[in-house]
Amino acid sequence: MAADQSRYDQPQYQVIANDLRARIQRRELPPGAQVPTEKDLAATYHCSRNTVRMALLALANEGLISSGRARAGRTVRRREQFVLTHRVEDDLGAARFRGPDSFADQAHRNGRVPSQEIEVSIVAAGPEWATRLEVPADERLVVRRRVRHLDGAPSHLSESYYPLALVKDTPVLDPHEIVPSVVPLLAALGHRQVRYTDEILTRMPDPEESRLLEIGVGVPVIEHVRTGWSVERPVRLTRTVLPGDRHQLRYELPS
Repeated sequence: MAADQSRYDQPQYQVIANDLRARIQRRELPPGAQVPTEKDLAATYHCSRNTVRMALLALANEGLISSGRARAGRTVRRREQFVLTHRVEDDLGAARFRGPDSFADQAHRNGRVPSQEIEVSIVAAGPEWATRLEVPADERLVVRRRVRHLDGAPSHLSESYYPLALVKDTPVLDPHEIVPSVVPLLAALGHRQVRYTDEILTRMPDPEESRLLEIGVGVPVIEHVRTGWSVERPVRLTRTVLPGDRHQLRYELPS
């Protein structure tokens, strides 16, 4: 009786949101399923469509459903997690099962199909990247920007920066996949990576990230910044942006 009473003490839009959330969690509404229309929900709960919209907005803000317009309908968002495991030995250039980097290798191991779109440009380091790469702010860097996909769906964004002086006249300047990867390429140039530092934060995505990655309203991203070092100096910096409802980072460190 107390549980029923607390239900009626809640605003009606919250009751509707709680019911739909429970159905999603029980997979009565599985990923990709159409959410009942505003009209149908208003009839079921004997309330106004404005009340229903408030409930649907709450679920969209939690990242549970799409924020589609009423006519297009809303769907339950897919929340499958891709676990990206970082192993120190692998990330310093160990041979891979398949694919040029950790993401592609792990995707293949899990029966997924990775792909990417690559753009290459030359930019000034600017104060933030200059500090990490220990170069002047006006130093020219090569940046490789990638939109990465799993099974054709957007997975994450990745951009890697290299001092132009280190990679001039190499495949790093070509907008194509580098096989086996940049790590052995740098090693062949005399810049073998021996360690890296990672910075990880969570934040809300900017509009361009939301568009490219098809991120729902209210879903944060994980930003992962890695600086790779040779014995002498930093040689590359990679910034990765991952939708928080689709990814998990895991580290396997040596004993």
